[in-house]
Amino acid sequence: MPALAAHIPWDYPVWQFSGINGGLLIAAIAVIHVFVAQFAVGGGFFLVMAEAKGHREGSARILRWAHRHTKFFLLLTMVFGGMTGVGIWLVISLVSPAGTALLVREFLYAWATEWVFFLGEIIALLLYAASFSRCRRGRMAPRDHMILGMGYCLFAFLSLFIINGIISFMLTPGAYPKEGFFAAFFNPGFWPALVFRFGLCLVLAGLFGLLTATAVKHEPTRLSLVRFCAKWICLPFLLMAAGGIWYAAAMPGEVQVSMLRRTDDIRPFVRSFLDSAPLLFLAGMLLFIRLPQKAYRPVVFAFLALGLVVAGSFEWIRETARRPWLVHGHMYSSGITAEQNNWMREHGALAASGWGQLRAGLLTAETAAAAAGAAAGKTPDAASLGKEQRAAFARFLFARQCSSCHGLGSPMLDIKPRVAGRGEKGIEALLAAQGVISPYMPPFAGTAEERRILAEWLAAVTATK
Repeated sequence: MPALAAHIPWDYPVWQFSGINGGLLIAAIAVIHVFVAQFAVGGGFFLVMAEAKGHREGSARILRWAHRHTKFFLLLTMVFGGMTGVGIWLVISLVSPAGTALLVREFLYAWATEWVFFLGEIIALLLYAASFSRCRRGRMAPRDHMILGMGYCLFAFLSLFIINGIISFMLTPGAYPKEGFFAAFFNPGFWPALVFRFGLCLVLAGLFGLLTATAVKHEPTRLSLVRFCAKWICLPFLLMAAGGIWYAAAMPGEVQVSMLRRTDDIRPFVRSFLDSAPLLFLAGMLLFIRLPQKAYRPVVFAFLALGLVVAGSFEWIRETARRPWLVHGHMYSSGITAEQNNWMREHGALAASGWGQLRAGLLTAETAAAAAGAAAGKTPDAASLGKEQRAAFARFLFARQCSSCHGLGSPMLDIKPRVAGRGEKGIEALLAAQGVISPYMPPFAGTAEERRILAEWLAAVTATK
């Protein structure tokens, strides 16, 4: 048997859980974080322009509102946004350790640079917020105060610039891994994705601005600020729309086909994005019409929810359109690379993982972490497993290869209704068809015997109430 270290250079423990699939777990926190993080980018430009409006019009009321909005912005983006950012790292490292390791390894210096930019964001925003009172009292020149704000804008945009290169790489990696870092970073989807995301950032800035603008009691000021926010929704929307069309055109042909497939993991989100995005533009136009004061607050919250639908649908489409890949053409959504998948189909998933052997009872806890595959040079044979060992190993297979998309009893992509009533032979046929009849699913990474073990377990699980 070839040395495993040359083919399977990883062996991560698998987080086994039921009730929710890995993708939905990541989405639950990632969508909220991205929603707030993109507001953090556009909101900086919004703050500076709002302050400039107040100085230009000589309005103490507008400056007081801008000061109050800065405090709201600071708490939401730096505190809540920072906490959800840490949450993303925690969840992705548990759900997809191989994918997380790949992104850290390939973009180590990009991540380090982004963290420097984020530190710059924190310092600039704290200085901007802390000196706002001095500026309003005339103890600091407006120009100097707005320079601090523009410093924050610069760092925030540069953070978006770096993150965009890493995220767009996963869908359009270009010539990776043949070419170097810059080819992977400035991949075919980089610029269109950056245009789309920056446009969305500015739109979100206008939406969140409405939260505090509609609370202003002075009616002429409130009307002026609402219309100011409406411009931030409508005008950048055109930039967002152009970037979205460009981004779709930059995707590989098979990804474009994947976006149009009529499966319930992507179809509802494509529809919701295509419906909600134009509604968001119309919402901005509606704000130019003078609404009754009592209608402002519920309308604003409805518009924010609409913005969340637009941002969330886009992120879900982008994630789902990659399937069966985590990094298109290189690593499957299960965290197994194409090369590793081929090796495991010949030699077996059991031989590839000391943790899998631990679950099957072939290794002790002391030797599992040190095992690079076969214990003591002997290739583990799935056919020799006993009944209890087969069940334990099957659960490991499901967690390792299926749970990134499917869950047991999960609210989305539940595996049970998909295999119920098919029997072992039918389920085994479905597993064999992965990557062929079902091209949006990665090929099963294991031998025919291991495929039967998983089919046997799934049939038993779905037969129980």
